[in-house]
Amino acid sequence: MRRGSGGSDPSSPAPSPSTPAPNPPAPNPPAPNPPAPNPPAPAPSDGTSSAACFNQADLHEGTRLEMEQDVISNGQTEKMRTVILTRGREAFMGANPVRKLRTQYFLNTEVSDRLYTDFVDGNIVHYGTRNGGEGTDPAMGYTYNDPLIRKPVMSPGQKIDMNYTVRSVEGADGQVRGAQVVTGTETYDGRVNLDTPMGVIASCKFTGVVKFRQVDGSDLTQIQESWVAADGAYRGQLLKLATRTGDQVGTIVVTKISYAPK
Repeated sequence: MRRGSGGSDPSSPAPSPSTPAPNPPAPNPPAPNPPAPNPPAPAPSDGTSSAACFNQADLHEGTRLEMEQDVISNGQTEKMRTVILTRGREAFMGANPVRKLRTQYFLNTEVSDRLYTDFVDGNIVHYGTRNGGEGTDPAMGYTYNDPLIRKPVMSPGQKIDMNYTVRSVEGADGQVRGAQVVTGTETYDGRVNLDTPMGVIASCKFTGVVKFRQVDGSDLTQIQESWVAADGAYRGQLLKLATRTGDQVGTIVVTKISYAPK
């Protein structure tokens, strides 16, 4: 599941264990003005808000993040490795957001995509995703969020509504081939100490109730819990993601992080 949670997309987050993904990205949404190259990040001042769980270094060109993760589903654990390189800004959907090249190694496969995100007017903004790595044929397609996903700094207990459509564009003609309606809520639960394979890490905890519109018009509801590092060397990085869809439960746990901010 790819999901932006202050960190990282997030943006989406990584493939979801046995569940559909929102991101882990209508036609012709209004284009925001191109943001400044290095907008100021929210100051982690009071020790309780979600501000500390956004790391502006993630938007600096040259920042490198590598994670080893356990993907747990149906009692089975698989290993995954994710590498994210922050590149320069690039035109996308009428704006000029930061481009992140993400490559994931999972089940003997290697998959790359490019995530488009920024910090604008006090909000973490997720624009969408291009399929494939650098230099990939544009016909491989992309997804974009309509409207854009904007996530503000939150106080403990604060809840925000989600209501957007992830539209998929594929082929040389650039036609919209699919649309996934996503609704629900996300609550910032506050600061917690998370016991991880890397030790106990202060983190921001979020709980989402996410509804994916199905072909028959019904909604498939997924509960998402995520923990993002609030301080230390890994600040702003997703540490754990747990999902529940009916009786299906999945977890992604980060077991090792190598982070080189710029």
